[in-house]
Amino acid sequence: MVSEIIFELSEQDRPAQLEAEADEWLEWLSDELMALGAVCVSVEDAQADDPSLERPRFGEPGAQTDMLAWPVSQIRILLDAQTQATAWWAQAQAAFPFLAACQAEIRGLPEEDWVTKSQRAFTPIEIEQTIWIGPSWHTMPQTYQQPPKVGLSIDPGMAFGTGGHATTRLCLQAILRISRQRPLGRVLDYGCGSGVLGLACAKLGAQSVVGVDIDPIAVDVARRNAQQNLTAAELARVDWRTVSQAVDGQFDVVIANILAQPLKLLAGLLLSHGQPGGSLVLSGILSRQVDELCQAYALAKPGTQLTVLGEDEGWVCLGFQSSRV
Repeated sequence: MVSEIIFELSEQDRPAQLEAEADEWLEWLSDELMALGAVCVSVEDAQADDPSLERPRFGEPGAQTDMLAWPVSQIRILLDAQTQATAWWAQAQAAFPFLAACQAEIRGLPEEDWVTKSQRAFTPIEIEQTIWIGPSWHTMPQTYQQPPKVGLSIDPGMAFGTGGHATTRLCLQAILRISRQRPLGRVLDYGCGSGVLGLACAKLGAQSVVGVDIDPIAVDVARRNAQQNLTAAELARVDWRTVSQAVDGQFDVVIANILAQPLKLLAGLLLSHGQPGGSLVLSGILSRQVDELCQAYALAKPGTQLTVLGEDEGWVCLGFQSSRV
């Protein structure tokens, strides 16, 4: 039987000899416990069930935050069926004496079909009865297998974008609105992840699609998804590349579903790739970040006015869309 060990640590429990910041020392501890044979180590907010004590952490690359870790963190350790949990925990306490005072809960977990359980978490989605996105273990409805409807089979993997996240849905809705007003033309998907947005554009008749990502793994995933979902003619119109490869020219539609901080840093670049009279679609933005994004894009190119294209679950899609034919 698989075993789980649960205990709590606060900043006061950090060994004095460790000078790392709070979140760094917990990351260090997680790595050390994995080296001792743990299958998985997770760190969570121990006070998340108490609204009066819970302190949510918000942050993204480049952003400043005044809290590096929760006041009290709950550590969950998963051990395989071959490991005797009590003996393993005693070994961990001997290796790290500051764990000796921790009151740990040790329990067995019933055997489950984890593959089937995880698959249940990924169900197909439909966007305005026009786009269907689902994992390969779901049968795509016949109606979505022929134009003008779009059907995409995207399995969860190592790149962001299965269509289920609110930001992806918002981008797809914006893309649909643009495609109903005029041809998509040339499309740039900056931060393409799994390629789902670029694939949808290709299926909706885009003249060409360039997908760019900072992560080479994401680019490889996007290529595989394209091979799985596009016809030979559609494949000839898509190109996936990392940021190290230059992107030339201007595009009729520029899409970036990333996060607010990198979207601000990329404002000048993204606007420079926009064709005059074209459309811009930005997401990965929280409602409270709208004003700062609008200001950043107006500063990057005077006269730029971003508007809210959609909002879902606290996330916002910003941009502008042309009705040019």
